[in-house]
Amino acid sequence: MRNLNTFFNPSSIAIVGASSHKGKMGSVFLKNIRSGGWKGKIYPVNPSHKKIGSLRCYSTLSEIGKKVDLVIIAVPAQFVRSIIMDGAESNPKMENFIVISAGFKETGKEGGKRENEIVELSEKLKLNVLGPNCLGFINPEKKLNASFTQPFFDAKSKGKNSFSGKFRPGKVAIISQSGALGVALLDWTENMSLGFSKVISIGNKSVLNEADILDYLTNDKSTKAVALYLEDIKNGPEFIDSMNRIIKKKPVFILKAGKNSAGQKAISSHTGSLAQDDAIISAIFRKIGAIEANDIAELQDLILYCSSDSIPQKNEIIVITNAGGPGVLSADYIGRSKKIRLYNFSKSFKTNLKKDLPESASVENPVDVIGDAPPERFEKILKKISANCPSCPVLIILTPQSQTNPEKVADIVCSFKNKFPVLTTCFMGGAKIKKAMEKLHQNGVANFETPERALMAIEKLIFYSNSKNKNFFAMPGKAINLKLKTNSILNSALQQKRKMLFWDEAEKMFRAYGINLASSRQVNDKMNTASIKLPFPWALKTDEPSIAHRLDKNAVILNLKSKNEFRNSLKRMKKSTGASHFLVQSMAKPGLEIILGLKRDPFFGPIIVCGLGGSFTELFRDRVILAPPLTPAEIKEDLKGLKIYPMLKGYRGGKGYNLDEISILIVALQRIASENPNVYEIDINPVMIYNNGQKCQILDAKVYVNK
Repeated sequence: MRNLNTFFNPSSIAIVGASSHKGKMGSVFLKNIRSGGWKGKIYPVNPSHKKIGSLRCYSTLSEIGKKVDLVIIAVPAQFVRSIIMDGAESNPKMENFIVISAGFKETGKEGGKRENEIVELSEKLKLNVLGPNCLGFINPEKKLNASFTQPFFDAKSKGKNSFSGKFRPGKVAIISQSGALGVALLDWTENMSLGFSKVISIGNKSVLNEADILDYLTNDKSTKAVALYLEDIKNGPEFIDSMNRIIKKKPVFILKAGKNSAGQKAISSHTGSLAQDDAIISAIFRKIGAIEANDIAELQDLILYCSSDSIPQKNEIIVITNAGGPGVLSADYIGRSKKIRLYNFSKSFKTNLKKDLPESASVENPVDVIGDAPPERFEKILKKISANCPSCPVLIILTPQSQTNPEKVADIVCSFKNKFPVLTTCFMGGAKIKKAMEKLHQNGVANFETPERALMAIEKLIFYSNSKNKNFFAMPGKAINLKLKTNSILNSALQQKRKMLFWDEAEKMFRAYGINLASSRQVNDKMNTASIKLPFPWALKTDEPSIAHRLDKNAVILNLKSKNEFRNSLKRMKKSTGASHFLVQSMAKPGLEIILGLKRDPFFGPIIVCGLGGSFTELFRDRVILAPPLTPAEIKEDLKGLKIYPMLKGYRGGKGYNLDEISILIVALQRIASENPNVYEIDINPVMIYNNGQKCQILDAKVYVNK
């Protein structure tokens, strides 16, 4: 793990490319660092200048001859490597670099070569490099703006939140692979009267990546939550390890771009990142307890919430509203949620609430104080709720009706902020609530544009609260035997340059892990059918590694009722497919078809898929993705994400299916993946499961191998 404390808290900074010319990148950095209030030493480096203002300018880094904690490089890409080399070979050695310059892997092959040279140099000399193609970073606590972002906050203002620096300190750190998005978020935080603990632009992530930054922020006392925008994840195992460490201390919410081919193409040209499977990444996020934001608005809402409120510990919500419609929308959202619910008031408490409400008001939850509610009515209800339900998250909804005084209600809400663990508002409207919203934001009360957005933030933080102490990657309790005799089976296929096992090979491999495939016989057109001791009707299919999708090739025929019908079908199939290996099975009794699959993801390793199987699996796409290692309890919890889950549990009084059977198969798949690195994909479709006590049957299984 890297020590980046000096990197982000330097006492001395060299700026390569510093300039006195306005508009030059080096000029912007010099101005931002000097004007922000940072008190360290600055060393401008530019062979074309002797002095810049009152500062001596050096020709090279090695000419400085003094300790330099951080080097900022803002020169054309072709000069960057030699500058880093000069700094690393200086006495004292310089170890920390920010490369602002573009012109690396995001530009193509030549730029990629330049970037690889920086990576090799950094690994050899043990250097920390942020970027290239990045914004830099901002540390408001140290009044350090080591970026080319112009400050928004006016330090001369005398308001409650004014301070001597240029950027407002806050609780949330922002890490962004896109510099421009980071700038946009900064502008938004200023507009919302929010601060931040750090803003770090990681750019192309040549050396320092998101995992390194997360490790640094794990123990950063000024950071209470982390907002992360990513276009790719550079090293899956490193990222998971870092997330496991930080999640136990603070929430991390992630906006991952590139969710379709168009987005992935744009990413490639932006930072040169490789495409990654979005569904797999979402599964990994759920596994490790990260909060996934679906868009920028959700990311902003989560930043807003964590800048203002504590992490909710209780999932029972109380809603207070002066408008019936938004109250109903809140109840709808909570009713759909699997993570939050409305708090159930006792009968005596509802009687107590009625004393301060008109006859037409509702004392159910949501509490409707009705449209004519003066500020005092809100105050009375908040007093009673804070006395009787102090641990529940509270959402206050206000619309500016004729007798509403939004500003006075805002004052009352602010006075109750410390009496609830979570007090969130939704003052809806525009001009009539503008001043009230400003009061709320200035006093650290999060206000959301809609009830749904407020509840989304609470819901996702409750998910984090329930997940943060889990041992996400605990292996199943039973020790794994790494000496199971499957190597000879796999080696045989690899030696023959086959990418898929034959059925009998797959059967032997699965049997070693306690999985039995459906009874089958290998057949050909010359054998005596009397030797096939299987009850009719039969299913005939090819057993050919070159034919993966049999239905597409007419390589499966069902419901053969006689040996004569079988012989004729076998001849036709041999002629139409050109296959030489065939299987026959007895038709399984009807049941529910599911699919199980294993995929070895290049970034995250083995991933397991479970969902609705059969011929229409691609059409309905009802699936969950599970990230090993998995315990049986985790598997059963993940299966709740399937649309067919109600059927599995027993729909409308029907009998449920044996989830333990599915769990056993998935645990076996993860063992196969762990013990057999040459197995890169398994497709089991269908597994026929039953709700009448009959054991499941695996009717088809394909095992793909590579070196």
